[in-house]
Amino acid sequence: MTIPYQPLHGKVALVTGGSRGIGAGISRKLASWGATVCINYVDRSGPAKRLSAELQEQGTKVTLHRADLSDPVGVERLIDDVGNQHGDLHILVQNAGATKFSKLEDATLDQWQFVQDTNSRATWLLAKHALPIMKHRDGARFITITNSTTTRIIPKAGLFAAAKGGLEALTNYLSYELAPYGIVANCVRPGLVQTDVFNVRPDFEFGVKHELAISPWSGGKMTTVANSADVVALLCLEEASWIAGQTITVDGGYRLWGGISSRS
Repeated sequence: MTIPYQPLHGKVALVTGGSRGIGAGISRKLASWGATVCINYVDRSGPAKRLSAELQEQGTKVTLHRADLSDPVGVERLIDDVGNQHGDLHILVQNAGATKFSKLEDATLDQWQFVQDTNSRATWLLAKHALPIMKHRDGARFITITNSTTTRIIPKAGLFAAAKGGLEALTNYLSYELAPYGIVANCVRPGLVQTDVFNVRPDFEFGVKHELAISPWSGGKMTTVANSADVVALLCLEEASWIAGQTITVDGGYRLWGGISSRS
């Protein structure tokens, strides 16, 4: 009989935006490693309920938590809800994000504020409110998810880049400020992932074609949801406890050779 590998058994993990796309992949991975998974979603209950049923059938304890992270009250209630239901929180993955694609010259103040609130401010508030139930917990992790808008120009993604840049900087500071409480903070930057969530990016179709055209990897390999989820899970291991304050890019090396016009 094969004993399942469950290094996160006994841990409670909250994944914001955890019902779709990369978030769903992270929820599945943490569940497969034995964690109790708290899945946050904002307005689409169908995917959240289906993922919950899937994971429960596999023996995972799952709770669903509806909360809008652009609302400070919603963030606080989310953490309170997790704490009340589980009495603990060991892993918090801030994956939720939203944007408005627009040229900066055409963007409105409301659009700017919405994108900032959902990404940067939500990251700060999640850490602030989660600290009381995460501090000094065995294997405590605070992991944020950014994207490539902060490292290369993507048309009409200036608002997103500014907000994700703030998220990355906050993660750096949180890695320092949370360390005395035994909480390890890191950031993960996935490459271009082919999910419905990312199909709204203006550069999506071109980005996929370009990456496939110049990639040195055989077989049409690109970044997958599982690639990103694997790295998040690895950061939760005790063996990774001395990796802190890092932004880890998961793109097969595309950041290094993405500027090549064609394979030579």
